[in-house]
Amino acid sequence: MGLSSVFSTAISGLQASETIVDVAGNNVANSNTVGYKASQVMFVTQFLQTLGLGSAPSTGSGGTNPRQIGLGTQVASVTPNFQQGTLQISSNPSDLAIQGDGFFMVKTTTGEQAFTRDGQFRLNSSNELTTLSGERLLGYGVDSEFNIQSTQLVSMSIPLGSAAVAKATENVKFQ
Repeated sequence: MGLSSVFSTAISGLQASETIVDVAGNNVANSNTVGYKASQVMFVTQFLQTLGLGSAPSTGSGGTNPRQIGLGTQVASVTPNFQQGTLQISSNPSDLAIQGDGFFMVKTTTGEQAFTRDGQFRLNSSNELTTLSGERLLGYGVDSEFNIQSTQLVSMSIPLGSAAVAKATENVKFQ
């Protein structure tokens, strides 16, 4: 192994270590951010130098693996950890939480659909549930007969100050 490949291998390791420190710093900086999912770094070998070939299994032995030396590393991915976090009690009646898989769908201020795990919602002047940055929470609406209208997403609103007929839940569907 030449001197240039030694430096190349060392530099790739330093660059990978820099990514680890960046991701760890981001995880610590966002530790109190509602809905934040910590990330982890995954690495792969950049190049391999084969020193000896392997052999196939025979009746008397299980064979041998090839002897290889790695010549550097690279970042394969920075992957968020989507395991269930700790649910916390809130004094705000419009705060929501997701237990298990899933995201809240919101409509951004530019009209695009986006996803979030942050369940801190507030009411805007139209009594619509919004994120702290003003994105409206989306969901399926209901008609006057209390049937879910699953053909189109609408902004979720709380009809404060208006009379509504209460109706008991009759059917529940799990998908």
